Amino acid sequence: MTKVIWITGASSGFGMATALKLLRETTHEVCVSARRAELLDVLVKEGAHSYPLDITDQGQIHSIRERIESEVGNIDAVLVNAGYGVYGPIEEVPNEVMVRQFEVNVFGAVETIRSVLPTMRANSSGRIVITSSSAAHVSSAGMGYYAATKHSIKALGTALRQEVKSQGIDVVMIEPGIVKTSFGEVALEKNYINTEGGAYSPLMKELKQYMLKAFDRAPSPDRTRDIMVKGLIGEKVKPIYRTTKDSLVLSYLSKLLPAEAYDFVIREGIKRLK
Repeated sequence: MTKVIWITGASSGFGMATALKLLRETTHEVCVSARRAELLDVLVKEGAHSYPLDITDQGQIHSIRERIESEVGNIDAVLVNAGYGVYGPIEEVPNEVMVRQFEVNVFGAVETIRSVLPTMRANSSGRIVITSSSAAHVSSAGMGYYAATKHSIKALGTALRQEVKSQGIDVVMIEPGIVKTSFGEVALEKNYINTEGGAYSPLMKELKQYMLKAFDRAPSPDRTRDIMVKGLIGEKVKPIYRTTKDSLVLSYLSKLLPAEAYDFVIREGIKRLK
């Protein structure tokens, strides 16, 4: 049966990769959203329905959902994928940057989920797939705000899963670690906060060197993309998928190690890879 699938944050990374695989290998109707319409053109050429969206505009989110239901059909599955990362010290990240990190990664995700729930509940079926991260379990210097958004997503997704299971709706959280996509390039070049000569400057430079090498050595997005597709259209799904080895390791370390030991492991890991 043909499904209507909505993917937010589809202009790059996991969103685009997942949309392309669905468009090329299935007959499902794929609706894609991102802030910049021109970046969706490659997906439109493959047969996608384009719905440009500023994920921080709650009214626009509901308007787009209504348009999709009117023009394509009721949404059977949604990939809640819009998001980005900011790197910087807790003290030095500007307030407006911190606020926007939550507006996109948390509040935009929540409103996307809220927008599709009434129809899914009415139909007693639906699939909500949420792009989370290994950062939902751990944090480190320079990643406090990004990790905080993913901790929030984990808490929200867990509660949502319990709330809607009896309504016939599945909630799936995807938790990749570091993967070779444009996410890292954007985070480290455009959204990297480091006050030159400031108290945290040496630490942030060290972190950036580590992250650049980590992204360079990271696996391709293929496995994560394939699991996202499975999450959207697979017959049976798990509540959580950890799609990279580092995601599995970090989630276990955060549970097993005392705080001081965890901090030591993170510091030593950065030193060895930089």
